[in-house]
Amino acid sequence: MKKKLLLLLLRLTISFGLIGYFLHTLAKNHGGLAAALDKFVSAFSGASASWLVPACLLHIVGFSLSSLRWKILLTAQGINTPYKRLFSYYIMAAFFNMLLPSTIGGDAIRAIESKQLTGNTTTSVMVVIVERLTGLSALVLISAAALFIKIFESTAQLQGVLIFLAAVIGGLCLLAGLFHPRVAPLFLGLLKKVLPAKIHSWLEQACAAVNIYYKQPGALLGAFGISIIFEMNMVVYYFFLAKAFHQVADPVDFMLKVPIMIFLLMTVPAINGLGVRTASFKGLMNFPAAYALALEFVDLGFRIGYGLLGGLLFLFHRRSSASK
Repeated sequence: MKKKLLLLLLRLTISFGLIGYFLHTLAKNHGGLAAALDKFVSAFSGASASWLVPACLLHIVGFSLSSLRWKILLTAQGINTPYKRLFSYYIMAAFFNMLLPSTIGGDAIRAIESKQLTGNTTTSVMVVIVERLTGLSALVLISAAALFIKIFESTAQLQGVLIFLAAVIGGLCLLAGLFHPRVAPLFLGLLKKVLPAKIHSWLEQACAAVNIYYKQPGALLGAFGISIIFEMNMVVYYFFLAKAFHQVADPVDFMLKVPIMIFLLMTVPAINGLGVRTASFKGLMNFPAAYALALEFVDLGFRIGYGLLGGLLFLFHRRSSASK
């Protein structure tokens, strides 16, 4: 309980610290907090609906793609689930992403809900983790493709991106190697001597769940292909938001930097990424602070809207389950 409280305090500190920093910067540059807020409101109110509406609808595209990817990975485990049911779980997950102080709260709920499909908690969790890893791999591929193009244009800011790509690729290769059917038993044999029996048993089940994808590479490739489309959908989404706020947006630059922002949202402990997006828009995209903050809150508004829809769907789902 104490650790959870400390983590929550850390998330609150990072999120409100970042938002406070950018508001302080605005106030300093524009002669006070009132002027800074006027600048923010001006940026916010000047957004173009012709870009915001399609950006909002891209969330539906994202839910659809993610549900299809999840279905492919579950089918490889021998679990045939209606697409409509998985899509509803994803909408409900949006509610928990909004409600819980983490960007992966929805993943936890999906794993819990899908236990009734798989009959095994470990399998449900590992399917969600493999799904996340295919998304991370797609982010690396998109950044690498953009980096390849950028190398021929300019060498500015590329060193940090190269370090990021090398670290993520190295981590993915290490994970793939550890879970390989020939390596996993050796790895588990070593861990058996040092880990409690319960944790070791969970790792054995996890390896068994992942090994299925080594035997059915088509499912993994299919999920990876959908992940590429999904992550490109995210790139286009943030590109549309930038255009809505009349910011200069280079598509290749967004292909390079949006994956880094998504990776930061997954790893930096913040309240649903609050503040991290502003820092990314300002630091990576070089947007003015007022527009970076406005982009953050429009993005947050969309997520709250879909989260509320997911909450209503969750209540309906619970009442339907209770009546059976």
